[in-house]
Amino acid sequence: MQLSGNSGWLKVIAGSYEQLVSKVPAYSKQYLYHIHLNAGKQFLIQTEKGLEYAAFLPDEGATINDTVFEAGDFIEFDREDGIIAITNTSATAAGIILFGGERYTEPIVAQGPFVMNTKQEIVTAYNDFHSGKYGKITYTSL
Repeated sequence: MQLSGNSGWLKVIAGSYEQLVSKVPAYSKQYLYHIHLNAGKQFLIQTEKGLEYAAFLPDEGATINDTVFEAGDFIEFDREDGIIAITNTSATAAGIILFGGERYTEPIVAQGPFVMNTKQEIVTAYNDFHSGKYGKITYTSL
């Protein structure tokens, strides 16, 4: 979606923003946005109390809520309601990844490519993978 005032664009990867809804199914209130902010432009988003909000600046720095951040910075916001104001003060467009949502309250166990709730579920995932239940990758050597 194009942002107002020729500010740039926003893609919804997960969750929803205004009338945009991701094709990725949502089972909780989670979101992931890719924002392209033109030089000298600003993007504002109203936050909701209790939700988690974070931003990552992969390419360019930006000023967020009157604080200057550099490319590569990860910014975590408080869980109060308010406004996040992202301003691109550079001479080129900036990409911003904005993400978060409801707090995840289930236990998390991660190993290799798998994230589950228990160690036993990790063992089952590895067994299923090695037995071919996730499909097979075929390749030919060059």
